[in-house]
Amino acid sequence: MKNLDAIFFSAHPDDVELSAGGTVIALVKADFKIGIVDLTQGELSTRGNLKSRAVETKNASNLMGIHHRENLKIQDGNIENNEKNRKKIIEVVRKFRPKIVFAPFNCDRHPDHINASNLLRESFFYAGLIKIKTKSPAYRPGKVYYYAQHFDIPTSFIFDISDTYEQKIKAVKCYETQFFTDDKKGPQTYISGKSFGDNLEARSINWGFKIGVKYGEPFYTESELKITEDTLFKI
Repeated sequence: MKNLDAIFFSAHPDDVELSAGGTVIALVKADFKIGIVDLTQGELSTRGNLKSRAVETKNASNLMGIHHRENLKIQDGNIENNEKNRKKIIEVVRKFRPKIVFAPFNCDRHPDHINASNLLRESFFYAGLIKIKTKSPAYRPGKVYYYAQHFDIPTSFIFDISDTYEQKIKAVKCYETQFFTDDKKGPQTYISGKSFGDNLEARSINWGFKIGVKYGEPFYTESELKITEDTLFKI
């Protein structure tokens, strides 16, 4: 596998689809090489199991057209910031040398998302240190962008997903054991009902409204964004 332009990291399969799926699809359509790396297999999910979630993840990946996806198989519900887990992430970053990496924001309803964010932030930095040895040589991505999940986040920019929103929803619906299900036999969860889908659309509309488009996805970066005379008037 050659270098990737961007890698989207997540705590669980389906997190990227929900929070940044429209952006992923837009970047793929623009001929960028995009990968997704899930830290856990989501084995603690109330609905579904490892087999069904793996099939759903494959289907969503194919629908989005991404170039690479892998799972680091860190324990769900126990995402520890330790050397073993950092080195897994460091090696992925060094192997694929993405210009940009995406990660969950570090304040959220789900503890896994917070722990994943902190683990990823440190790993991205340490990937650039030559004295930390892995199979691949040291490399640090140029930018780290954080995406929103349950909580709203401070926003550095909003990506226009008006042209890819419908495909994003199709990717989310690939996780049929998790979202928007009419199956009343299984336990109902925070994300399984229709109201969760309604909320997802409402938030996408609200973010789009802020930049004068139909749908949007927000991102935050700790570092300043470069603006030039060529980009200043692209509004």
